[in-house]
Amino acid sequence: MNMKKTSILLVSVILAASSAFAWSKKSENTGNLGRMYMSIAGGVQMNKATMSSGVIPPAGAKSDPTSTPTGADASFVINAPIFKPGVNAFKNIKWAGVDGQVFFDYNYSGEYKANYVSGVSTTTELSNTSYSVGAALIPYLNFDIDLPFLQAVKPFGMGFVAFEWSDTNATSTLPYLDGLSDSYSAFKYGVGAGVEFVILDELSFTPYWKWVCSTHDSAPCVQHVGAELAYWFTDQFCVSVFWNHSFGGVSTSDFDGDYYSLDMKHGDIIGAKFKIGFMR
Repeated sequence: MNMKKTSILLVSVILAASSAFAWSKKSENTGNLGRMYMSIAGGVQMNKATMSSGVIPPAGAKSDPTSTPTGADASFVINAPIFKPGVNAFKNIKWAGVDGQVFFDYNYSGEYKANYVSGVSTTTELSNTSYSVGAALIPYLNFDIDLPFLQAVKPFGMGFVAFEWSDTNATSTLPYLDGLSDSYSAFKYGVGAGVEFVILDELSFTPYWKWVCSTHDSAPCVQHVGAELAYWFTDQFCVSVFWNHSFGGVSTSDFDGDYYSLDMKHGDIIGAKFKIGFMR
């Protein structure tokens, strides 16, 4: 409980600091970086993984351990410019800026299934639900191009920390494995990089790469690549579509000594974001 309160307090302090330093006269139609907004995102998650266990399959069993479940992913983000090119405490700096973010993420994996036949048919399913709250810093460069179909190029880096709550549940035709769960909480951290191409004043395209890791032993470090296409209809309203691809890793769950291992081959999230911008 103390860790949870500490995490919430830390995020609140960072958000307040980001808002205080986001000193800009107005929101400019130059993509997403350097703009104050809040974002709500939702998407469909499609994974492919192979499940194995310490108790099944029995010797000589025929097995079908690979599954492709469909899950869900959602997030809420508040983005605030801490330093903004040409409109901040260092007005002579027009080519660089820093954004700060606080975020809340939700993820549901869907049901991973493994079927085994050894005299009788055995089916086991695993599902994972996770929540995380955290904060990120995004420093970036700002290059004005001012061509008809390319207004600016903004290469950026990012770093974040978060606190995650994760719960894995098992259902099985084996009675002693049915209804069990494995829960943990841990810190997550990661780094990333990308480039925002401001195609028009209102339209931007952003490819990116991220590396995400956890302090919990059973959670793997995972690499992601993705892209977002965003269109700001006005300074106050934006709709974007995004795609995120993860390269997978091996995670384990321990149910009272009976372990399950998920070898994640890959995962994809396709979704949309709705952003509300704020004039300052």
